[in-house]
Amino acid sequence: MTPSVALAMVFAAAGAVMALRRHQRRSAGRHGQAMEDGLDFTIDLIAVVIGSGGTVRESLAAVAAVGPVSVRPVFAGVLRRADDGVLLADALVGATDELGPVYHQVIWALITTERDGAPISILLQRLADEADQARRWRAEAMAKRLPVSLLVPLVVCCLPSVVIGAVVPLAVVAVRQLGG
Repeated sequence: MTPSVALAMVFAAAGAVMALRRHQRRSAGRHGQAMEDGLDFTIDLIAVVIGSGGTVRESLAAVAAVGPVSVRPVFAGVLRRADDGVLLADALVGATDELGPVYHQVIWALITTERDGAPISILLQRLADEADQARRWRAEAMAKRLPVSLLVPLVVCCLPSVVIGAVVPLAVVAVRQLGG
């Protein structure tokens, strides 16, 4: 085995290990990210149903039917528990554990509306604005990380081609002129 083949194998193994670690980190954060990404659509869907005269139960049914895929099972479970005789507000309390802290205010607003009949449209508008702002901040943060992420492929792929295409021919010409 030549030294260049051994070096290529070492780089390939290091790249595979880095890719595996990155995949593990990403998959661990995907579930929480999917929940956060669906928050603004969930709030908008609830606001549309309630704003058009629907009840909290109808808004939950809409989210369970056409809401973000990551939250559909949770809201469907809330409706099943409510159909089994649990008060809808009590069934919603259990959803905060499944959905995480991101949905806490939305669930609290739905519980308050269901128990007390409190108006929810203004609160939903504020929550939707906050969710939209948070989504924009996440997008900006991802855009700021992009140049750093592209640095490795740039160095690994483009720099060697520049060296091979520009520097090596110059070095060969210089060596021939010095030797001959």
